[in-house]
Amino acid sequence: MSSHEELRRRFLDYFQERDHKQVPSASLIPRDDPSLLFTTAGMVQFKSLYSTTGELPYRRAISIQKCLRAGGKDSDLENVGVSPRHLTFFEMLGHFSFGDYFKAGAIEIAWEFFTRVLDVDRSRLWVSVFEEDDEAAELWRKVGFPAERIVRLGAEDNFWGPAGSTGACGPSSEIYWDLGEEMASGEIGGGPGHDDRYVEVWNAVFPQFDQQPDGSRPELPNKGIDMGAGLERMALMIQDEKTIFDTDLFRPLMDGIRELAGFDGPEEGEALVALRRIADHARALAYTLGEGLVPSNVGRGYVLRRILRRAMMALRVLDVHEPMLHRVLGLVHEHMGAVHPELGERAERARQVVEAEEERFLRTIEQGVARYREIVDGIAAGAGRVLPGDEVFKLYSTYGIPWEMTAEMARDEGLEVDEKGYREALATDRALSQAASNFGAGEDPGGAEARYEALVKAPPASEFVGYESLAAEARAVEWRDLESGQLELVLDRSPFYATAGGQIADEGALEVAGRNLRVLDVQRRGSRLCHRVELPAGGDPAELIEILRSHPVHAQVDGVRRRAIARAHTGTHLLHAALHRVIGEEATQAGSWVGPDRLRFDFNHHRAAGAQELAEVEELVTGWVLDNMPVRSEVLPLAEALERGAMALFGEKYGDEVRVVSVGGISLELCGGTHLDLSGGIGLLTVTSESSVASGVRRIEAVTGWEAQRLAAGRSRVVAALVQQQRIPEDELPDSTAALLADRQQLRKKLEGLRASQAADRSDELLRPAGSFGGYELLRGEIEAASPKEVRGMADSIRGRLEGRVAVLLAEAAGKLSFLVLVPDELRERGLHAGNLVSEAVATIGGRGGGSSTLAQAGLGDPEQFSKIIAALGECMSRQGEAQ
Repeated sequence: MSSHEELRRRFLDYFQERDHKQVPSASLIPRDDPSLLFTTAGMVQFKSLYSTTGELPYRRAISIQKCLRAGGKDSDLENVGVSPRHLTFFEMLGHFSFGDYFKAGAIEIAWEFFTRVLDVDRSRLWVSVFEEDDEAAELWRKVGFPAERIVRLGAEDNFWGPAGSTGACGPSSEIYWDLGEEMASGEIGGGPGHDDRYVEVWNAVFPQFDQQPDGSRPELPNKGIDMGAGLERMALMIQDEKTIFDTDLFRPLMDGIRELAGFDGPEEGEALVALRRIADHARALAYTLGEGLVPSNVGRGYVLRRILRRAMMALRVLDVHEPMLHRVLGLVHEHMGAVHPELGERAERARQVVEAEEERFLRTIEQGVARYREIVDGIAAGAGRVLPGDEVFKLYSTYGIPWEMTAEMARDEGLEVDEKGYREALATDRALSQAASNFGAGEDPGGAEARYEALVKAPPASEFVGYESLAAEARAVEWRDLESGQLELVLDRSPFYATAGGQIADEGALEVAGRNLRVLDVQRRGSRLCHRVELPAGGDPAELIEILRSHPVHAQVDGVRRRAIARAHTGTHLLHAALHRVIGEEATQAGSWVGPDRLRFDFNHHRAAGAQELAEVEELVTGWVLDNMPVRSEVLPLAEALERGAMALFGEKYGDEVRVVSVGGISLELCGGTHLDLSGGIGLLTVTSESSVASGVRRIEAVTGWEAQRLAAGRSRVVAALVQQQRIPEDELPDSTAALLADRQQLRKKLEGLRASQAADRSDELLRPAGSFGGYELLRGEIEAASPKEVRGMADSIRGRLEGRVAVLLAEAAGKLSFLVLVPDELRERGLHAGNLVSEAVATIGGRGGGSSTLAQAGLGDPEQFSKIIAALGECMSRQGEAQ
């Protein structure tokens, strides 16, 4: 049996002998194609070579490309485990021709490679061609392939591309391997393309056309060949196995999973699907995490999180209920490290990321699966077959189980999911979240654009001149009275930057006919710049609108504020670059907010950045500020900008031309914001906080310029005061402060214990009878404490002195009121439950509360409610007594 290493070697040797340039695998994250989530085929990195009219670096190429098909239109995620041949991560052997050999050459090469180099059984090979491609069919017959095993298929099977929404595409010809009659399924006897008995192992695409955004397909300047052959399927063929999971690429990994899981059952049914799925998903995670991606709730990160959680659900089938997937990644690194040594470079980071995700998900998954079972049992009881969409959404929002995973579990039980209902619940939740959030939001979400539609048939575009100047002469072309002393004006040209890209709008003034209008906000509505202005005191809106019809407007931006914003924005770019240097390329931007002297920067990362890392980030930025590097901007075609390495945000929509901002040789980003001319103008950048804003997303807040200087000066004064108070050298302050805090904590614990003990000793004084109900005696009392924790400590001490009685306490701590119910152990054994008593009692005043069987608590709005609580508790205890 030939190993996958031997297959790789034979493939590379064969094509290098025929003058093909070996090109390394491109990243799984396409840098020059925003239309793709991941690299899904070997030709992705070569797309531009088919349409380039100038000189090419080579005319023939070969690669072994890492691919991921787990998101977007090319996703194979749903088939993994169930199918004997589908994967999310795989490697694609590929050979390419750009304006060199075409169909005849590709078919001759394929036939020679299969029959002479691999020497496979020719009788088990089949070939398909595009139904209209007579040329390809004739070329196969010419090399000696039997005509009776050449089939013609439609565009769905034999017309490829493009990889994304635009680019090279054309007819294709595929080679199939016959697994044998016992593997037949689908349309039995239907032949290649219709029957699972035949596995596609080689696909030669003949790129002839260039797909345009409008759907047209002009001829390519460089017709060529794009051949892709899945390494895993080729290994299946040369090793004569029935599934890719039985090859040497997967067998050692699956055996290792069995050993880690302690699974000794047969590989059949759900267990077989689970083993396959874990093996595939672990490979996908090892390679994607190795390239710097992290699980998150958006974009590529969401795909990773979904893969990870699917693998964890599969582990549950093998009765694994603890974090183990991170150990499976170790098996991948061990098994594939010789071929891909880069896996080992970030193996520890990948392990940490996966283990953290496992621990986070496992905290809720048990409850989530239990709730799923309740839903399914309820449906079964009513003879239903569809899981309600709102319940599926609750599984996601409460327990973190994606609807795709729920749908998969349901499908395994022969049930369906109300996807429409789920989408509606999700949309409602998002709308509520957006309404409640003000992070970077304008004051007028929704239909602002429609306000102007009735005023003009073709709204004119506003020209932004703010990159070149802070002042401009303009005309008001639209206006609207906002009432309450404000107008909204659209200018034909403006120096005011509108809120965009995380940067807030400029402020300043508009002067018209001697009247000064303060600009409060600027928003872009389509192609128009809308300025919200404040009228002069006592100003008449109707009169001003008449003046605007015939008078020019002088627009003047607040230059001091604009420069302060520019400091923060240029500082944001340097902060991003520093995070890449210190943490790694996975620290990609996930959001930002830029204001005068202050900024927020969200980035993808699986853990908190440590104090030392933040110090290194600040030090790097300070060095770049002191270097006083030039800050330049230029407008470039999107493809050229990405080719130069400009950072772009995944999910953002970019036009054909983009503005690129560079800071020295340190930072290069697509950005429409306003910046300094030199990095030295930042003055100082100081990180003020680092925190989590979502799973897998961290936030850094920082200040720049004068705000940073004021912060530094304030800190210096505080340090000086502490040094004087404690009479110690400055460098001893941290240890001294830590010792003081430890002493304080110890004293606090002693004080809490003393108060609790005193409360217990004074329980006879604190408590007085409140009545007898259902055979139970109820006591009432009042306590005060410094904190809620101290309240519970005192209550627990009092509970030990109750001697068969129930107590209710009115408590005050840190300015807040609550009540507690205490049940001694002997009454708990008779059936009294403090948590149930509190829940029923607090419901009478519209509140919520609960706790354990012996001590429970709920909040109170005011002391007057305490008497109602006592009465409600009496009724509950009476019912309990009658029940006994």
